[in-house]
Amino acid sequence: MSNNDLSNSLPKRQESSVATNSKTGSGYIQPVSFRDAISRGQDRVIAVVRRNQNDLRRLVSWVKSRLIEVFHYLGAFDIVEEYQIQTLAVRICNRFYYWTVPELDYAFVAFTNGEYGKLVHYNHDGDTSVINPQDVMKALIAFDADLLKERARYEDEQRSKQLEQQRLRDAAKPHGIAAWVDYCKQHG
Repeated sequence: MSNNDLSNSLPKRQESSVATNSKTGSGYIQPVSFRDAISRGQDRVIAVVRRNQNDLRRLVSWVKSRLIEVFHYLGAFDIVEEYQIQTLAVRICNRFYYWTVPELDYAFVAFTNGEYGKLVHYNHDGDTSVINPQDVMKALIAFDADLLKERARYEDEQRSKQLEQQRLRDAAKPHGIAAWVDYCKQHG
């Protein structure tokens, strides 16, 4: 089934999400763990993206498409209002400005894996399902705590590696009298 066939069979609201998601075939691979997400995005935090209005719009649009993807996967897209998706996307970009884009992407991966609780609640009395945006934000806050712990662990490991490399470089340098002779030769 081609994209055109798929979009003809979907309501207009879903059609826009399919068009957005089908354009992301740039070879990007989603992170599969905290470590993977942290190691990929050390240079570009969301705060940097937020400075440029066009980049911010693209980021919010991308977050919206990821939220739509998650809600589709959970079978709850029909019960989520567009306003909820828009508001959640903006709040995510504003609240978690210190995350990198791969870390944010991994948050959505973790949601689809069910690692941070249920986002959809089934109401047995009315035979309906409900999405509470507060539950989504609580799950993101729990993810944030885990992310910051893992980020600290990763940074400690990187710092240890750098110190070890520096120690090896220092050990290769001459010491004592040999170092003094080299210094005198270089500086007269």
